Amino acid sequence: MPMNHYHTSQGDKVSKSAIDAKVRKAKQHALEIQFNEYGYNFCSHCLRSSGVYLDCSHRVSVDQAQKTRRTELAYDPNNIDILCRECHQQRDGLNLWHNEHVI
Repeated sequence: MPMNHYHTSQGDKVSKSAIDAKVRKAKQHALEIQFNEYGYNFCSHCLRSSGVYLDCSHRVSVDQAQKTRRTELAYDPNNIDILCRECHQQRDGLNLWHNEHVI
């Protein structure tokens, strides 16, 4: 049976559903920070913006944050990079083309 609560570095317990909701908000916040600073969203690695799919990629993955009792990293906007799909795939070795969203 999967665990449905995880711990922060301060010892607080956070439910998986609360983490998921906070992650969605953190991703939106990361996009807003970039947009407010530059006036548009772009890949922070290759700098492309036009005609590319953009993803919010965690530097420390949500899974790793939960396993190491640092769950707060999962919903920290400073732990999220805005990457184009190609750069995201290269960095994380993922196949992300099945879930395409243009930002």
